[in-house]
Order: sequence, then C-alpha cells, then structure tokens
Amino acid sequence: MQARMNALAGMLQKLGLSPERLRVDYVSSAEGEKFVNIVKEMTDQLKALGKEKILAENAKLRPTLDNMLKRKAAASAPAAKPVDPATK
Repeated sequence: MQARMNALAGMLQKLGLSPERLRVDYVSSAEGEKFVNIVKEMTDQLKALGKEKILAENAKLRPTLDNMLKRKAAASAPAAKPVDPATK
C-alpha cells in the first residue's frame, strides 16, 4: 500500500499538485483523538497553502484528470455489440 501511495504522490506532484495536499494515515476506529489531530494538521497545511494556490492547482489539473477519467471509463465500458443487418 505504501509503495502505491508513494507512486501516486509522485505522479500528482509531476502534474502540479502540492505534496502537502496528499496525506495517507492509518487510523483505527478506537483512535478518535489521533483522527482529530490528523484532520487539524491537514486543515492547517491547506490553510497555509492558501485558497488561491489550491484553486489554481485545481484549474491546472482538471483537464488532465478529466481526460484520465474518461479514458478509464471508456476502457472499462462493455464493448458495443455489432448490429446484424439481417435482424433489422
């Protein structure tokens, strides 16, 4: 799992996403205080980046991510069955 997250982080950084915007932590349901602290830390990091920078990154990334999602959806869609002219 860690290797996949590192690969994703690297890919997103190459696309222009600030590394501070991605964080993966493992939190048990019994670790409420840990969860609260992680959310507070992430909120502080995003506030430090600033709304304008986040919006600018989102605008820059949106076309690339939309294209990636379209290709993934097209690849996983069932193939259309050819129409047999004799059955029309």
